[in-house]
Amino acid sequence: MVDRVLQYVREHHMIREGDCIVAGVSGGADSVCLLMMLLEIRKVIPIEIRVVHVNHLIRPDAAKDAAYVRKLCLADNLPYTLVEADVEKEARRRHISTEEAGREIRYAAFAKELGSRKGRIAIAHNMNDSCETFLFHLFRGTALRGLTGIRPVRDQIIRPLLCISRDEIECFLQERNVPYCIDSTNLEDNYSRNIIRHHILDTAVRRISPAAVSHVSDACGRLNEAYDLIADLTSQAFEACVTVTSKTFHIDRAKFLALHSTIQGYVVMEVLAQAAGSRKDLGAVHVRQIRELMDRQCGRALRLPYRLQARRDYTGVCVCRETDGLTQEVVLSEIALSAEETEALAAGRELVISLGKDRIMRAKLIFVGNNGIDFKNIPQNKYTKWFDYDKIERSIVIRTRRPGDYLTVNAADQRKTLKAYLIDRKIPQQERDRICLVTDGNHVIWIVGERISNHYKVGGDTKTVLSLTVEEDAHQISSQV
Repeated sequence: MVDRVLQYVREHHMIREGDCIVAGVSGGADSVCLLMMLLEIRKVIPIEIRVVHVNHLIRPDAAKDAAYVRKLCLADNLPYTLVEADVEKEARRRHISTEEAGREIRYAAFAKELGSRKGRIAIAHNMNDSCETFLFHLFRGTALRGLTGIRPVRDQIIRPLLCISRDEIECFLQERNVPYCIDSTNLEDNYSRNIIRHHILDTAVRRISPAAVSHVSDACGRLNEAYDLIADLTSQAFEACVTVTSKTFHIDRAKFLALHSTIQGYVVMEVLAQAAGSRKDLGAVHVRQIRELMDRQCGRALRLPYRLQARRDYTGVCVCRETDGLTQEVVLSEIALSAEETEALAAGRELVISLGKDRIMRAKLIFVGNNGIDFKNIPQNKYTKWFDYDKIERSIVIRTRRPGDYLTVNAADQRKTLKAYLIDRKIPQQERDRICLVTDGNHVIWIVGERISNHYKVGGDTKTVLSLTVEEDAHQISSQV
């Protein structure tokens, strides 16, 4: 059995020479077997073993378990750390189950022990645990991910015993005459997993197939491979049809609908998980709501867990928190250049104008010489534009849109209302009031980040160029000359 575990460890690249392996040892059969296996592995792969025991302060006899684990460590001269935590009190404080609180406390203790050392955390889950997890998720309802059982490696966590059953573990310890502790809470039917263990899985082994545990474990492995494939396809699809901008996730409808329906669901879940920062409490109902929103009218919206909001726009669906992109208030106030600032521009000095929210606009005049403009030097960056300054009739005003705004769209100075332009460009309704404009009365000189009005384009007759650049400003520079 040692050879099987060693092969499993190598197959999944769990342990490397020189690693520090922090083992969670409760004193039960599984964890004691884990410690024995790590000691055997150390004979083949040079590693450091450190043991952590967590006393949950639930059972009166728990101190005996801690003493037994300490004894095991002393026998092999292994570093031993005892952590005592009132799990039931912590569960009440955080309004979570005792099981969840205990798990979080244990994993935090293991991670603290490993610290910055190079290595892994070894947990004693076995083949039966993986089967119980599969059945638990199956009965409660789950997607494919929940049917993959327990993974052999997850981040820093390794599970070397997933290739052997609980019966094999107990036989191994009996053959070596190694005692172990029995947790009385594992014999009770107070927990769903214990019911599955004592009644459902046990009945399957006795009445249906002695190899039931092995067969379920093999199925979990195949589902794991299928899920890995789907995860890769989901990642590719996410890159192809989701645009992430300032905490707002936009799903392109045309590209989304071209995906296989299964991948569509996984892409939506990935969007929701990233936007929320968690997968907990997100389920198939929320995925279905987003998919239904794809076929609804532009402007329709829905609210989701984690204060997320999804809104249908011209090209798909946007998802973000209610405090971010979709519901963000307009922060740009009207900014008009003063007479002093206009004089400073004329004198050849650069203006730096704060637009709020860590953005500034740099403005300067470029006086064209006798040779005219070198059109090769005209900036192509969408946040840097040149304008014919002499065509500006009034004082420049930086603001958001107003009724009556327009721009010219061709060499004949044919007008188009700003509203019509934004509709044609499929700019979402909720974003139109936040667009920064540079204006000359109602004539829009520049829709920042979009196009400029044809009327103000530089040409062969241009004598003075107004150069405007919008950029991020980490120091929130105030308007200055």
